[in-house]
Amino acid sequence: MNIDAIITQIKKYAHVFNGNVAGAAEYALANDTTWLTPPCAFVIPLEDEPDENQVQNGLVQSVKETFGVIVFLDNSTDRRGQSSSTIAVSDVKKSLFSAVLNWKPTDMNVSQGFRYARGGLLGDPNRARLAWQFDFAADVTISWQEGFLPDAVPLNEIDLEFENDSTPVSIEARVTDLQS
Repeated sequence: MNIDAIITQIKKYAHVFNGNVAGAAEYALANDTTWLTPPCAFVIPLEDEPDENQVQNGLVQSVKETFGVIVFLDNSTDRRGQSSSTIAVSDVKKSLFSAVLNWKPTDMNVSQGFRYARGGLLGDPNRARLAWQFDFAADVTISWQEGFLPDAVPLNEIDLEFENDSTPVSIEARVTDLQS
């Protein structure tokens, strides 16, 4: 999953952030960051959950790929945090949904776009800001084509021989120069 593409998508379509969207490797790194003005968002990669292989003689596997969007909201105007945890979270959710739900990145082999996986309060809110995390997931199909492909022995010619038991006729053929 390309986190940069997700950041670009959210910057372009989730206008509530005014472009204040960045990436982080984990929550702690996003939480320590104060250089983006709330409301702001940090996109973080989360888990991959693979299903069992679907075939016996190859590889076809579905993997649920998940990313999170950690949103920081201004909590300074309401000491109880009621405004930021109700109205602001609702506005951010609507904006994020319009940017991410059903979106199918071109670099992912998905039949359906991202869906909402879960969300909720993150960490302990304080008087300055509230953190809320929204998680989105998509089912990616991987196959033998994404795996290691050893070099094949080149096919240069084919020899055919056909014999019919009921008649004394046999047919032989050779196909050569298959590489050109």
